[in-house]
Amino acid sequence: MQVQTMIEAVRGEIASRPRDGWRRDGGSVPCITFRDYMALCLYHPEFGYYRSGKIRVGREGDFYTSAFVGDIMGTQLAEKLAELASESFPDGKRVEVVDWGGGTGRLGSQMLEAWKSLGGAGERFALTVLDANPSHRRQAEEALADSVVSGRARIMAPEAANEEDWKSRHVIVVANELLDAFPVHRVTRSDGRLLERGVCWDEESAKLADCFTEPSDARLTEWLERQSVSLAEGQTTEIGLDGADWTVELASRLGNALLVLIDYGDSTAELTGRHRMDGTLLCYGRHRAHGDPFRGPGEEDMTAHVDFELIRDRASSAGWRERWYGTQKAFLVESGVLAKLADHAIADPFHPVARRNRAIRQLLLSDGMSELFKVQIWDKSL
Repeated sequence: MQVQTMIEAVRGEIASRPRDGWRRDGGSVPCITFRDYMALCLYHPEFGYYRSGKIRVGREGDFYTSAFVGDIMGTQLAEKLAELASESFPDGKRVEVVDWGGGTGRLGSQMLEAWKSLGGAGERFALTVLDANPSHRRQAEEALADSVVSGRARIMAPEAANEEDWKSRHVIVVANELLDAFPVHRVTRSDGRLLERGVCWDEESAKLADCFTEPSDARLTEWLERQSVSLAEGQTTEIGLDGADWTVELASRLGNALLVLIDYGDSTAELTGRHRMDGTLLCYGRHRAHGDPFRGPGEEDMTAHVDFELIRDRASSAGWRERWYGTQKAFLVESGVLAKLADHAIADPFHPVARRNRAIRQLLLSDGMSELFKVQIWDKSL
């Protein structure tokens, strides 16, 4: 039912804001860009994947994040933020950590626990969890109830954050798998030209379908030219202007601040290599991945790898200064995670020591994800 409702919303958008598009056979058709289609599927105010009120993360949802692999990621991140805060905000005043896209509060809860273990050094940190999903916010309120009551934590929708005056505060924004949730433009080289992928309604099959349209933003062509990227004939790639623009908008709202980005992605050259003829777009439903964005609009997640060079270009133009960039594995090792591995002869696999050792190994070694995930740390001042 929700899929059909979303399809009708997309058809309405095509009817109200049509672009000139054409099918592969050359026939003309009204369309919207794939970027606008993805934005509708994920963020439609009533039926969007992240707005409909269903749990999307964890066992009940469609995907896991690193916060679900024990408490290691939250602990290491909290300790690193304490180190960064002592360098960037040496006055000892309160530091507000904003977990943007913080979901059900799992990562935030882990960080709060880690700061407690730091004693006085951890007392200066307060947590704000921002999430667009009302069900996620309700779960976060339950998970962080004691901290909310004590004034150490609060949970709000991103729209409510627009009223916040962060320029006068010490702020650290954490974006753990946030950038991959922004809509992306898809472009293809066809007959020697760079075209944008669109979405149209196919009357014959009575289904949403793929089509072509002229590039909707001059920056699409400009970015590939600046990076000396020439796609192969028929090759498709994604360009995440929205996520990169978010770092610019964020810079305008913050004073003395730090930004920590954690996501799967790579360089422009890697993401546009010939081994990626179809790009990196994937859809997730019930922990299974596939490449058909028309199978479950509004009911399945859509995501693409983050181009950290594009992030670097836009963020630095807005006044952010890059402090560190590397793989999640390198970040965890440099933050001292290996010291938390413990020798033991305990046969029980559910013993806390065994579970922690297993979580560390999983974060560092599992399926190469620790190499695919990158960490990028930025700072800025007034």
